[in-house]
Amino acid sequence: MKFLAAILPLLMAVTAVASTFNDDVLGELALMKSVYHAEYAPAEWKKQFANYDLETEYAKAMAAVQANPHLTVKDSREIFKNFIYAMKDYHTSISFVSTEKASLPLTIRGTLDHYYLVFIDRTKLTEAAFPFQVGDEVVTFGGVATADAVNSVQAEIPANVPGTDHALAEMYLTSRTGSHGLNVPQGPITLGIRRVGSQDIQNYQLIWNYTPEKIHSRGDLGSLYSLDMTLPSMSLFHPRMDVKLDVDAAPAPVTNPYTLGGRESFIPALGNVVWKNDGTIFSAYIYKTADGKEIGYLRIPQYEADDYMAALTEFQTIVTTFEGRTQALVIDQVNNPGGSVFYLYALASMLAKQPLATPRHRMSITQADVSDALTQIDGLSAIQNDADAQKVMSPKDNDGYPVSYEFAQFSLNYARFVVSEWNAGRKLTNPYWIGGVDHINPAASHYTKPILLLTNHLDFSGGDFFPAIMQDNQRVTIMGTRTAGAGGYVNDISVQNNVGVNAFRCTESIAERVSQNPIENLGITPDVNYELTPNDFQHNYVDYVNAINTEVGVLTK
Repeated sequence: MKFLAAILPLLMAVTAVASTFNDDVLGELALMKSVYHAEYAPAEWKKQFANYDLETEYAKAMAAVQANPHLTVKDSREIFKNFIYAMKDYHTSISFVSTEKASLPLTIRGTLDHYYLVFIDRTKLTEAAFPFQVGDEVVTFGGVATADAVNSVQAEIPANVPGTDHALAEMYLTSRTGSHGLNVPQGPITLGIRRVGSQDIQNYQLIWNYTPEKIHSRGDLGSLYSLDMTLPSMSLFHPRMDVKLDVDAAPAPVTNPYTLGGRESFIPALGNVVWKNDGTIFSAYIYKTADGKEIGYLRIPQYEADDYMAALTEFQTIVTTFEGRTQALVIDQVNNPGGSVFYLYALASMLAKQPLATPRHRMSITQADVSDALTQIDGLSAIQNDADAQKVMSPKDNDGYPVSYEFAQFSLNYARFVVSEWNAGRKLTNPYWIGGVDHINPAASHYTKPILLLTNHLDFSGGDFFPAIMQDNQRVTIMGTRTAGAGGYVNDISVQNNVGVNAFRCTESIAERVSQNPIENLGITPDVNYELTPNDFQHNYVDYVNAINTEVGVLTK
């Protein structure tokens, strides 16, 4: 019933027949403002960090609608995007009802204004048809310098963190969707490509795989809103930390290691592989360094699983093997979009021998949250032992996090805290731990050796929190680039409308680290900074692999 108290009066007030599309847009903006006024937790921080003010941005959006009496769907999307993304918050995205999309069967990444082919879908571009290889430089894209093409895409994404914005623009360069509010190209496009070791540039023409827009504006008549709405399913007791970014992934069986959340990453084998995991959820292996040390490699692609219990069982098997055989562990968490809080905690519990302190959150709360908390109190108060706890709260219901009498007591304290904060007159709580879990206790099977954790600009939300927890507890050395800085849990809001908005998101907490600094916008700064080099893109990340193994050598001295 989240948001019902805030939204229902507004919906009832605007169910009259609308006369124009502009009226519909104004109504949707009023709805969004109501939600963000009631629920947007980082508002105070955003005022300090980015001079953000909800009333000011709402006035700008209203003025933009009123200034254009013949508003189009495309115009409205820009207004909605500017209104929401003014928060500079990767969680508060918006998606639109749209079928339009376009993609090219390749991926381009770069550094220092040089861009390279890093993935080619050979099911669509055979070597005979496309005589170029991964590592070849894409000098021009559509008749302009590739750097300018990337910057053009980046200009469509309201600014937030420069490094992450640029990485997103690279991702969108060859995969655009109308649902994300991007301009969608079609027709032929020419790429100017320079092969590795050559000075010559060869032009080659491709064509966008284009799907047209099949859903058009309804015209000027119709009901402004319907009370048939999809209420958010997330609650304070099952929070989520993830981002939603619309990008077409390569179809099975083709694997693109540059997608967010992919099981395999772009990082090649770090040495001679002597053992490999035979499970299906995690990519993991043991390799030998040049001096004969056995080192573990473990890919954590996201904090989400189709079957949490199966994932944790496989993870435990890997950790047990690593503990017995390896001298250190490399965790690859690049391109991680986040996921479930409690699953993240369950994974972390197997990577330390001491309890791990967790971030505290200031959480937005409503009457609906208080009602939920009172229900939780009724159920949890009767628990007297582990058996009782497991009858009421199964690990499956908590995304794999182990259930015990102690966990039930932490949850009970959490529910009581929510009620007490509301009774104290606060709609944004004082800092407190999600689920009352202030420390993650070590699991029965856990890893005790040194850990090198790899991060990059495309680690979001849970992909921010995992390195934050590990760094704050001095459990890992982090190497790579800083994470995106999506620092809270999030909720999806979807209400029937006639302006083509599919859903929008609201960040409902703002977390603080042990240092009391927020994660939001600041992200996690690595202990060892590493930016990919042109040589990495052209020669299978040789510099990156060498740098990783150098750090592994430091950890295993």
